[in-house]
Amino acid sequence: MHEAIILLVDDDTLAIRALSKALNGLGQIRFATSGEEGLRIARESFPDLIILDSEMPGMSGFQVCEALKKDPVLEEIPVIFITSHTEGDMEEAGLALGAVDFIAKPIRPAIVAARAGTHLRLKQALDRLNVLAQTDGLTGLSNRRTLDAALERECIRASRSGGEVSLVLLDIDFFKRYNDTYGHIQGDQCLVLVSSALRRCAKRAIDLVARYGGEEFALLLPDTGADGAWEVAEHIHQEVALLGIPHSASDKGQVSVSIGVASFAPAEPAAHRHLTPPDLLKAADAALYEAKTGGRSCSRQRDVSGEPAAG
Repeated sequence: MHEAIILLVDDDTLAIRALSKALNGLGQIRFATSGEEGLRIARESFPDLIILDSEMPGMSGFQVCEALKKDPVLEEIPVIFITSHTEGDMEEAGLALGAVDFIAKPIRPAIVAARAGTHLRLKQALDRLNVLAQTDGLTGLSNRRTLDAALERECIRASRSGGEVSLVLLDIDFFKRYNDTYGHIQGDQCLVLVSSALRRCAKRAIDLVARYGGEEFALLLPDTGADGAWEVAEHIHQEVALLGIPHSASDKGQVSVSIGVASFAPAEPAAHRHLTPPDLLKAADAALYEAKTGGRSCSRQRDVSGEPAAG
């Protein structure tokens, strides 16, 4: 696990200094002296815990917490309010906004450290569960659920911005024959090795590699047009060939893959077409079918209209 990041937001620099000292050893401390600055830092650094003064000039702690809980990227970050007011109504209002705890001023360092430590451990446990929920157990790649969510996000982004996006679907050739010949344990090892080859083909942090199901895999390539996606497909063929996995039940003599590529790019910058995940999936699946019926161990490409891509 990465070192925890704790964000302190308080307009009182003496309070920040005291909190930093109390939290020493629990993680990397970052701080802001206004609500607006705190939100900006949260969006840049994605902290594991935010300790927030409830009352600040300008944007109050309650307003910061409300903004955090409305942001799908930041909503799961635990928020602890620090306040010099201990009225029940204020605590109730903060908890209703989504805060996990309230600590009264003047702070007691041991209490602050204990409560912060508890919430950091809970956050780390939740992060581990989220990783498990998003990951294919055999290959370690993203799973189908994660791919579906990413597809939805990228289609919305491309529709709004008029940007490009591509989807690569691939299938291990004659994989049923491979399992029948070498056994399922060796078949699982083959899937793991192909997965490692696919990871080497996803060069950017924004690229997503997923196990689509069985012996099928997918690569989602944001900001990538037809030419770039075709290059990725060619790289995949090369990396799988370099694995050199014997496959006596294939006419190629070793494991190979068939690939279907689908790409979306607006005809004109202003032509904002509403792109949906089925658009990309249908086109990529049609291209994959062409590759499999065209001799396997090759790639075919279509645009989201379902027509063969130019070139």
